[in-house]
Amino acid sequence: MNRVVATFIGSRKRILIQMVLLAAIGISAMEWFKANYVLGIDEQIVKCIPGVDYVIGDLNDRELVRGGVFIVESKGIEPLFDDGTLLVKFLMGFPGDTVKVSDDGVFVNGNKVAVAGLPNAEKLGREPKDFHGEKVLGDDEFWILGTTPESFDSRYWGSVGYEQIKARAYPFL
Repeated sequence: MNRVVATFIGSRKRILIQMVLLAAIGISAMEWFKANYVLGIDEQIVKCIPGVDYVIGDLNDRELVRGGVFIVESKGIEPLFDDGTLLVKFLMGFPGDTVKVSDDGVFVNGNKVAVAGLPNAEKLGREPKDFHGEKVLGDDEFWILGTTPESFDSRYWGSVGYEQIKARAYPFL
């Protein structure tokens, strides 16, 4: 084999090895990202959190902060969302807090945290008054909300458990 052909074959092998290494690095980086983060896109016309279209959720940050944005896994709220659907909401109520839903809005410990209105009651075949009431949250109960009445959240289906809170979310774009 002449020297030019050997050099050509050698350089093709190097390029192939570099491509394989680059692909392996890229795949490893994507797998690491998937293991640590989740991306959320809100495609709804009326946003649960107005002005927020995208969030990145840090799966390693589950430090609960009142008023913080969190990614929560749905459980038992069919037919609107299948179990396991990821939702982005504000964390407003903690164990021991008193939550009240009324014609005047949603209150946590007497502080108004969401405006009045329960337009999703009709979608569930119920009256808005069916969702009115007051409750003290138990040991593993957290209250999550969007800021608009159209947000399908704890005012309709009650509290969530800690295991459903998957990640702290950070809005971007």
